[in-house]
Amino acid sequence: MAEKLGIRPLRASEAASEALKGARYLVLGSPIYGYSVLPEMEDLLSQCGEIIKDIPTAAFVVCGDTLWNPKAGEGGHRNLVKLTDLLPAAPFATAVLGGRMVMDQLDDEDEPRIRAFYERIGREPTGFDRMELEKVDPFVAEIKQYLVSGV
Repeated sequence: MAEKLGIRPLRASEAASEALKGARYLVLGSPIYGYSVLPEMEDLLSQCGEIIKDIPTAAFVVCGDTLWNPKAGEGGHRNLVKLTDLLPAAPFATAVLGGRMVMDQLDDEDEPRIRAFYERIGREPTGFDRMELEKVDPFVAEIKQYLVSGV
């Protein structure tokens, strides 16, 4: 997505308020982690909300299942709402994208958390690949159309 937009991706933990000042637009995304957005994204938005309040923003979540609801009211679209509720203004474009998790590629911090999460929901942590790359181009096109029309 970043390549298609010609922008440099930053992890939320790497983004500093100085890096966000003067941005023409933002594209914020988060994987779903334990029924919510990443804590690092929550931290970034709580620290930089005032800085980004006037910057046009697109938002997306990446999740293992865009349809599977492990408990009532959850799933990709519900978690997109969790992300957009953290924003100081409504995003001009949003997307829910399928994701991928490869258990043997998890780091020493994430691996036990993921296993504990799967144990809580009564499923085997086998990993998955539900990437929906075909949804990226329409989302990128929506962002580009917005940029051409008004930013």
